[in-house]
Amino acid sequence: MKVEVRDLSSTRKEMEVLVPKEDVQKISDEIYHEVAGAAVVKGFRKGKAPRHILRMYYGDYIKGELSKKLVTESFEKAAKEKELFVVSMPEVENDEPKDGQDFKFTAKFDVKPEIKPEKYTGFELKRINYEVTDKEVQDVLDRIREHYATIEDVTDPDYVSAQGDYVIADITCEANPKLNRSKMTIEAGRRSFFPGLEKAVLGKKAGETFDAQVEFPDTHFLEEMRGQNVSVSLAVGSIKRRLLPELDDEFAKKVREDVAGLDALKEAVREDLVQRAQERTKAQLNKEIAEKLLEANSFEVPESMIKLQAAMMIQGMNQRLTAQGVKMRDVFPDTAALREESMATSEKTLRQAMLVEAIAKEQGIEATDEDLDKEIGVMAKQYNLPVDQVRSALVEQDRLEEIRFNALEKKVYDYITSQSTVTDETHKMEEGEA
Repeated sequence: MKVEVRDLSSTRKEMEVLVPKEDVQKISDEIYHEVAGAAVVKGFRKGKAPRHILRMYYGDYIKGELSKKLVTESFEKAAKEKELFVVSMPEVENDEPKDGQDFKFTAKFDVKPEIKPEKYTGFELKRINYEVTDKEVQDVLDRIREHYATIEDVTDPDYVSAQGDYVIADITCEANPKLNRSKMTIEAGRRSFFPGLEKAVLGKKAGETFDAQVEFPDTHFLEEMRGQNVSVSLAVGSIKRRLLPELDDEFAKKVREDVAGLDALKEAVREDLVQRAQERTKAQLNKEIAEKLLEANSFEVPESMIKLQAAMMIQGMNQRLTAQGVKMRDVFPDTAALREESMATSEKTLRQAMLVEAIAKEQGIEATDEDLDKEIGVMAKQYNLPVDQVRSALVEQDRLEEIRFNALEKKVYDYITSQSTVTDETHKMEEGEA
């Protein structure tokens, strides 16, 4: 087989392949044998019809199959021989194959670019270290208490709603009756389907009526109300109070069986927050490195690769939403905008991944089996599952190489950090970040 490859661009190739007549004849014989074994031709026993008779009945099919087999098998063999990483379906032009003659075809296709990083060391980086305070620890404990809270109906007529209570109210809107709601539940001070009502119900009693303003943001799920400001009337029917458990040793043991009491629970919470703070610091530093890599290194990425990555991204989103019982078009009604955004994100993701691979190759950095085991161990700890179970799930989902690449990326970013100037800053954990 004779193969010639020409560069059309840094990421697109044209390959001309000449298949010798001996190979053409071999594949032709195989196809005729398959057709003869399945064909029913009047006057001949099954499998005994001669070639000229088979050509009369199945000539077009045989030619099509011969072309397809010759191109497919020869293209794969030629691409492997020339060490080409093909990333698109080839556009093929070929002659009609004939017995006893060579077969020639030309294929145009995209390849994964071989890139040489221009700059990946000597960056000026900022590492933000987050301080875990007593307030963050207390915030987490408060949220744990809320998780274990019980709900009771308020019977005291003088009781006024407080933060976290559930206020059940009838909503009426003279300007737009479509907004009328019966027995809407509003979480006082926290959330409401109609923005602003969560604050309006604070300090109210059961049986009380009052007016409030609702300002619908441009992103509200009620599309017809986006950007509008309307007045509504509320009639509080009832209030449900959230009762928080006492923060004591008994409660601590209920939350975590492995702690001796409240002090031990506080220490466990602090350790968890410190770990999250460190992960946040690392993630932000790696994000900065990724952005600087993209700024310092430009190269062409085939559009076919970007389209495939974007399609996979959208498919993944669709599967996750479907599993939650949500339709994709309800969350992303503008499909054109979704495709455009996915293309931009995919191109950025591909560029970062290619740079990581290229730097790793240049520096001899590898993700070993031990690195992979470590990543799987971290995942198992996060999900509180046995390591073997997590590994089996990753194998089933064909995600082991993805996890191995994550390990490689971390090692590459660690190398870049070691070869850059890093300025450390200390910040307090922002409220709600814990």
